[in-house]
Amino acid sequence: MIRQVSIFIENHEGRLNHILKILADNKINIRSLNIADATDFGIVRLILQETEKGIEVLKKNDIITTVTPVLAAEISDDPGGLSTLVDALTQAKINIVYAYSFLPKKTDNAIIIIRVDDEVQQKAIETLEKVTEINLLDRETLLLK
Repeated sequence: MIRQVSIFIENHEGRLNHILKILADNKINIRSLNIADATDFGIVRLILQETEKGIEVLKKNDIITTVTPVLAAEISDDPGGLSTLVDALTQAKINIVYAYSFLPKKTDNAIIIIRVDDEVQQKAIETLEKVTEINLLDRETLLLK
Protein backbone atom coordinates (compact mmCIF):
# COMPACT_ATOMS: atom_id res chain seq x y z
CA MET A 1 0.00 0.00 0.00
CA ILE A 2 1.23 3.49 -0.87
CA ARG A 3 0.63 6.46 1.43
CA GLN A 4 -0.67 9.54 -0.36
CA VAL A 5 -0.61 12.94 1.34
CA SER A 6 -3.65 15.11 0.66
CA ILE A 7 -3.92 18.83 1.39
CA PHE A 8 -7.13 20.83 1.22
CA ILE A 9 -6.26 24.35 0.05
CA GLU A 10 -8.06 27.52 -0.85
CA ASN A 11 -8.03 28.29 -4.55
CA HIS A 12 -6.04 31.53 -4.26
CA GLU A 13 -2.93 32.75 -6.00
CA GLY A 14 0.26 31.68 -4.25
CA ARG A 15 -1.29 29.01 -2.01
CA LEU A 16 0.12 26.05 -3.99
CA ASN A 17 3.46 27.81 -4.32
CA HIS A 18 3.63 28.19 -0.53
CA ILE A 19 3.18 24.43 -0.03
CA LEU A 20 5.69 23.54 -2.73
CA LYS A 21 8.30 25.92 -1.32
CA ILE A 22 7.97 24.37 2.14
CA LEU A 23 8.65 20.94 0.65
CA ALA A 24 11.51 22.25 -1.51
CA ASP A 25 13.12 24.13 1.37
CA ASN A 26 13.10 20.90 3.37
CA LYS A 27 14.49 18.88 0.46
CA ILE A 28 11.41 16.67 0.15
CA ASN A 29 11.01 15.28 -3.35
CA ILE A 30 7.54 15.11 -4.87
CA ARG A 31 7.22 11.98 -6.97
CA SER A 32 3.64 12.57 -8.10
CA LEU A 33 1.22 15.46 -7.86
CA ASN A 34 -2.48 15.66 -8.65
CA ILE A 35 -4.70 18.68 -8.13
CA ALA A 36 -8.49 18.44 -8.09
CA ASP A 37 -10.12 21.83 -8.12
CA ALA A 38 -13.45 23.44 -7.44
CA THR A 39 -14.37 27.10 -7.48
CA ASP A 40 -13.11 28.06 -4.02
CA PHE A 41 -10.83 25.18 -3.00
CA GLY A 42 -8.66 22.39 -4.25
CA ILE A 43 -7.25 19.10 -3.08
CA VAL A 44 -3.56 18.55 -3.69
CA ARG A 45 -2.60 14.88 -3.69
CA LEU A 46 1.09 14.04 -3.34
CA ILE A 47 3.25 10.96 -3.37
CA LEU A 48 6.36 12.07 -1.51
CA GLN A 49 9.79 10.49 -1.43
CA GLU A 50 9.81 10.97 2.37
CA THR A 51 6.19 10.84 3.46
CA GLU A 52 6.67 11.21 7.22
CA LYS A 53 9.14 14.07 6.92
CA GLY A 54 6.82 15.82 4.47
CA ILE A 55 3.84 15.55 6.81
CA GLU A 56 5.94 16.80 9.71
CA VAL A 57 7.20 19.94 7.95
CA LEU A 58 3.80 20.75 6.50
CA LYS A 59 2.17 20.48 9.93
CA LYS A 60 4.90 22.69 11.43
CA ASN A 61 3.83 25.29 8.88
CA ASP A 62 0.14 24.97 9.87
CA ILE A 63 -0.84 23.03 6.77
CA ILE A 64 -3.37 20.33 7.53
CA THR A 65 -2.69 17.03 5.82
CA THR A 66 -4.44 13.70 5.60
CA VAL A 67 -2.88 10.41 4.62
CA THR A 68 -4.79 8.08 2.32
CA PRO A 69 -3.80 4.55 1.38
CA VAL A 70 -3.72 4.10 -2.39
CA LEU A 71 -2.61 1.36 -4.75
CA ALA A 72 0.14 1.78 -7.33
CA ALA A 73 -0.34 -0.50 -10.30
CA GLU A 74 2.25 -0.87 -13.04
CA ILE A 75 0.58 -1.59 -16.34
CA SER A 76 1.61 -1.83 -19.96
CA ASP A 77 1.97 1.57 -21.60
CA ASP A 78 0.13 0.33 -24.67
CA PRO A 79 -3.45 0.63 -25.89
CA GLY A 80 -5.59 -1.46 -23.54
CA GLY A 81 -3.21 -1.41 -20.58
CA LEU A 82 -5.45 0.73 -18.41
CA SER A 83 -8.53 -1.09 -19.67
CA THR A 84 -7.13 -4.36 -18.32
CA LEU A 85 -6.79 -2.86 -14.85
CA VAL A 86 -10.22 -1.21 -14.82
CA ASP A 87 -11.86 -4.36 -16.21
CA ALA A 88 -10.39 -6.50 -13.42
CA LEU A 89 -11.76 -4.15 -10.75
CA THR A 90 -15.12 -3.86 -12.52
CA GLN A 91 -15.45 -7.66 -12.71
CA ALA A 92 -14.77 -7.79 -8.94
CA LYS A 93 -17.40 -5.05 -8.42
CA ILE A 94 -14.83 -2.62 -7.01
CA ASN A 95 -15.41 1.06 -7.63
CA ILE A 96 -12.48 3.35 -8.37
CA VAL A 97 -12.91 6.51 -6.28
CA TYR A 98 -10.24 8.33 -8.29
CA ALA A 99 -7.07 7.58 -10.21
CA TYR A 100 -4.14 9.44 -11.71
CA SER A 101 -0.90 8.55 -13.40
CA PHE A 102 2.54 8.51 -11.85
CA LEU A 103 5.54 9.44 -13.95
CA PRO A 104 8.34 6.99 -13.21
CA LYS A 105 11.93 7.72 -14.07
CA LYS A 106 13.03 4.34 -15.44
CA THR A 107 10.31 2.19 -16.93
CA ASP A 108 8.60 1.59 -20.22
CA ASN A 109 5.34 0.96 -18.41
CA ALA A 110 2.74 3.33 -17.00
CA ILE A 111 1.99 3.54 -13.29
CA ILE A 112 -1.52 4.35 -12.16
CA ILE A 113 -2.35 5.48 -8.62
CA ILE A 114 -5.79 4.17 -7.64
CA ARG A 115 -8.01 4.99 -4.69
CA VAL A 116 -10.73 2.50 -3.81
CA ASP A 117 -13.07 2.46 -0.83
CA ASP A 118 -11.41 1.35 2.41
CA GLU A 119 -13.63 -1.67 2.86
CA VAL A 120 -12.58 -3.17 -0.49
CA GLN A 121 -8.86 -2.38 -0.47
CA GLN A 122 -7.77 -5.93 0.31
CA LYS A 123 -10.18 -7.31 -2.29
CA ALA A 124 -8.76 -4.86 -4.85
CA ILE A 125 -5.22 -6.00 -4.04
CA GLU A 126 -6.16 -9.67 -4.36
CA THR A 127 -8.03 -8.98 -7.61
CA LEU A 128 -5.18 -7.10 -9.26
CA GLU A 129 -2.54 -9.58 -8.10
CA LYS A 130 -4.33 -12.26 -10.15
CA VAL A 131 -3.95 -10.31 -13.42
CA THR A 132 -0.62 -11.17 -15.03
CA GLU A 133 -0.48 -7.87 -16.95
CA ILE A 134 -0.60 -5.85 -13.72
CA ASN A 135 2.21 -5.46 -11.20
CA LEU A 136 1.23 -3.91 -7.85
CA LEU A 137 4.10 -1.91 -6.44
CA ASP A 138 5.10 -1.39 -2.84
CA ARG A 139 6.38 1.97 -1.62
CA GLU A 140 10.07 1.15 -2.04
CA THR A 141 9.68 -0.15 -5.59
CA LEU A 142 7.47 2.76 -6.60
CA LEU A 143 9.81 5.43 -5.27
CA LEU A 144 12.91 3.84 -6.77
CA LYS A 145 11.52 3.63 -10.31
